[in-house]
This record gives sequence, structure tokens and C-alpha cells, in this order.
Amino acid sequence: MTAIAYLFPFILAATYAQERLKDIPLPPDYCKNGGVFVNGECVCTLRYEGKQCEQERCLNGGRRHKVNGQVRCHCPFGLSGDRCEKVTYCEPGKGKLVNGKCECSARWTGLFCQMRTCYNGIPTGGMDNECACAAEYTGERCELCAVGHILEGDRCIPEVLESSLVAQTGSLSSRPFAWPIVLIGCVAALAAVLLITVVTLAVRRWSSKPSRENSVRGQPDATDV
Repeated sequence: MTAIAYLFPFILAATYAQERLKDIPLPPDYCKNGGVFVNGECVCTLRYEGKQCEQERCLNGGRRHKVNGQVRCHCPFGLSGDRCEKVTYCEPGKGKLVNGKCECSARWTGLFCQMRTCYNGIPTGGMDNECACAAEYTGERCELCAVGHILEGDRCIPEVLESSLVAQTGSLSSRPFAWPIVLIGCVAALAAVLLITVVTLAVRRWSSKPSRENSVRGQPDATDV
């Protein structure tokens, strides 16, 4: 009885504070991730939980569903636990399972040791899996093209500057008109050749016609004998 009497003021104070909280205007984003403030507390969506709906019920891609009115997590392959927080599988040869987590070898990282530590470089052996990238790459895992390089296919190549293009091919503004000019020139040249050929044949035919007529006139006729 004495303990209850001792705790009663604290219970009363907590109840009063809870009731007062209902009347205090809160910022619109007090309840996170779509939660709604109702009767002094946040009512969360199925996906989230916590005082302000700040944490996911199911981790690592787990799916939420209700069983007998309670939210449970359906975990993907390689995961277990109430919130899919425990790992049960590691990529063979890339890591080993220790206390619900994968301890990855030097060149691998990720939840299941499924990702390379360095995509386009080599690990330096540091505690933070730092990478020494090739000259064309940068980023935490050498996954990005370095300055002055662009991605072509699956690799980074040096970027060609406009000044280099100008030096090699002339003004950039004139390049779009190069092909039409060349095409028109070719068509004009072909037309000229055809015209010259036709004129030459016509002249030869015209010049040879009188000689044939003269040869016909010079032949003796049967009536002349």
C-alpha cells in the first residue's frame, strides 16, 4: 500500500502530461512517414512503428502482413527474425556467418558479401574498406568516372574536349552542314558527267549521218548499166 501511495503522484503526473499533450499544437511533421496524431500519440501506417513512426517494422526488404491482428514480417531469402534483422546466408567463398551477420573477406562487402569492395580498383587493406582506384575512376568503391572521363558501355574513357574537335574538324557550328554540302556536290558532279556523255554521243551521231548518205549516193544503180 505504501508503494502504491508513493507511485501515485508520478502516475497522476504522467496521466496529466499525456492529457495535456493532446491540447498542445504539434508541428505537421511530428508523426513521420504518414503517421497521424490521434489522442496524444502517433497512429502509424502498417510499414512503420515507434513513438513518431520513425522506424520500419520490417528491415532489409521484409514484407509486412497481419496475423491475428498483429503485424508480422515475411522475410526474404537469407534473413530471419521478428524484423528480418538476422542474416542466415552469406555468399560462398566471400564471407562467413557470425552471430547473425556476414563477416566478408577483403574484396567483398554488403549484407550477404555479394558486392565487390572495389569495382575498378584494389582494396588498400584499411579498416573502412578503402579503395585505390584506377586513374579513370573515383568514388567510395571506384564506381564513378573520374573528372575528364565519361562512361561508354561498361567502362570510363577520356572525354574529348570541344577545343580538340575544333582543331581536328574545324568549327563546331559548321559541322552539321558538311554532309549536305558534300552530297549536293556529288549529285552535281554526276549530273555534269551524264550531261557531257549525252552531248558527246549526240554530236558523234549527228556528224556521222552525212557520210552514210554520201556513201549511199555513190553506189551504182542497176538502171545505170
